[in-house]
Amino acid sequence: MSTRDQQSDTERTAASETDESLPSFLDGDHDASWSANLERERYADDRETLIEHALAAIGRTDADYHVNLVTHPNHGTPEEYLEAPIHDHYPDAEASVVDQCGCGGYVYRVQQ
Repeated sequence: MSTRDQQSDTERTAASETDESLPSFLDGDHDASWSANLERERYADDRETLIEHALAAIGRTDADYHVNLVTHPNHGTPEEYLEAPIHDHYPDAEASVVDQCGCGGYVYRVQQ
């Protein structure tokens, strides 16, 4: 198995961007439930990065806790574009829409 295959999703995501472009929520692991802000303008027209950062946020969340992925309204309901990648990377994860924000985005809760 190659070294790249052994790297975690979080490491691959972090390596694909410079430190300056990574959101602060990817700086460390979270040992409690928390929210990842994926509704910033940088995600408005970049669904691929939104998905990469969502997967990295899940990977940064300790077991028995959840992360609320707060998504940008331009992408619509998160089940349509996050459900498959989440279950591909985290087959045992449970995900559900908690609420729609006033701005039009969604709060998508994920626990592995």
